[in-house]
Amino acid sequence: MREYDLIVDWYASERDDQTGAAQAKAFASSVPPGSRILDGGCGNGIPITRALVEAGHHVIGLDSSSGMLERFRENCPGTPAVQGSIQSCPFAGSCFDGAVIWGAIFHLPPEEQIRTIGSMGRVLKAHAPFLFTSGDEDGFSATESTMNGVAFRYYSFSVENYRRILEEQGFSLNDVHTDEWKNTYYLARKR
Repeated sequence: MREYDLIVDWYASERDDQTGAAQAKAFASSVPPGSRILDGGCGNGIPITRALVEAGHHVIGLDSSSGMLERFRENCPGTPAVQGSIQSCPFAGSCFDGAVIWGAIFHLPPEEQIRTIGSMGRVLKAHAPFLFTSGDEDGFSATESTMNGVAFRYYSFSVENYRRILEEQGFSLNDVHTDEWKNTYYLARKR
């Protein structure tokens, strides 16, 4: 997203908390050590990629923002990252043991979210977990808010609609929960 290129420095200084790190660590413990994990919409790598790497996994970052990827390479040296979209994930089929998309899928219009879930289904191995964050109510028209003066759009499906979409894309929804910052986490597993 070009919007993230506009806030790279601000994001690095203002968004250095550990929001999502506990969920990433729990996710990391649900797969065998040394698993190959995709961090879709990896941003600058903090805290999600870093938590997965520290848990002993082989992580590959994917982000559309070149500026965020520059920071990712500084924050997570030795961890590969690719510029591309989560909607059309540029990896071979069935090559990942798990995938995380934290803080990214809700920026995509509904049809692009469905494409993204399908893309994750393509690159994940059978029975692999998929963790993502989004809203929990249908919001098919964009709502907007700003980060550092840059407008961002947000979309969502309801929990039941995410369940239906995940099922249609070959997943089972195993858990939904909300953290103290009102981030809703969806944990699915590829069938």
